[in-house]
Amino acid sequence: MGDDKAIIISTNDEQLDEVIENWAVAKTDQSTPRRLDLQRDKTRAVVDFFNFTGKRPFDITPIDVKNWQKHLESQGLAHSTVYARISQLSSFYRWLGDLPQFRGRIVNPVEAARPKPPRAYQGENVQALGTSAVKRLIETVKAKADSGSVVGKRDYAMLLFYLLTGRRRSEIAGLRWGDIEFGNEVIVSYRVKGGKRERRELRSRAPVDALLDYLRASGRLESMRPDSPLWTSHDPYNKNPDGALTSRAFVKNLKKYAQKAGINDIHLHQTRHTAAMIIAEKEGIKAAQELLGHSKEETTRVYVKRITVQRDKYSNTLEEAFGLDEE
Repeated sequence: MGDDKAIIISTNDEQLDEVIENWAVAKTDQSTPRRLDLQRDKTRAVVDFFNFTGKRPFDITPIDVKNWQKHLESQGLAHSTVYARISQLSSFYRWLGDLPQFRGRIVNPVEAARPKPPRAYQGENVQALGTSAVKRLIETVKAKADSGSVVGKRDYAMLLFYLLTGRRRSEIAGLRWGDIEFGNEVIVSYRVKGGKRERRELRSRAPVDALLDYLRASGRLESMRPDSPLWTSHDPYNKNPDGALTSRAFVKNLKKYAQKAGINDIHLHQTRHTAAMIIAEKEGIKAAQELLGHSKEETTRVYVKRITVQRDKYSNTLEEAFGLDEE
């Protein structure tokens, strides 16, 4: 492998970090509003691995990967999180192996040490929230908004957009002023998977009114331009060049609100599951499919089946037949 291998093996930590950052940028969709969050997560995962092993890329073996897996599990990380980080390491090696100077010369150490993938929609983080829990959450966030807090008004508007549209995390977080069309009806243009645009009517006034209230309170309403982000960070240390709020920052606040509302843990994707569950139960699978934006009904059926509870239509009749209702 000669000099090419020596370039990587002899690099210091700063140079290796740069190589990893180049990979993270190359393997992240630059059109997504969450690109900075995604690149940071990818970079941290792979840097953490090499810090843990104290080795360079060409010295890594499958045993090193297995040891790292045990280390991550010992920290109490969920299996899905551990699997995701190891997958990111694998992606780094595949990218490295595709570089002209290394093509065909690198063996991906993850291939012989990859753990079993997690089951789809596994765990508490994908369960729909109950309506009583959602009401408590809304009341908690609204209380902060009503106190005059600009951050509270922003978070309240964002929460309503998530709950009342059932849209994905990036689709709401990445909204710009030009994506909202005001008129006899409000139309919102979402950037969906694949970078395409999808225009949807938003009939509920609650999220729109909350948004306008937030923009007025923040002093931004009159200066908004088409490319202005709807949601901005009011932290002077925000690193986003246009001041856009990251979905990670919103989730951090959301967890605090949830804890105050008596919800032990919450994940942003639960808002989408909750909307889907309610619509599927009240209006049927076709309505849920339209809400979620799934192209195939089969996808929605699998999605909804894993998050809904089969409603009991018969036990009261049986209770009456057995005379238990009298008791």
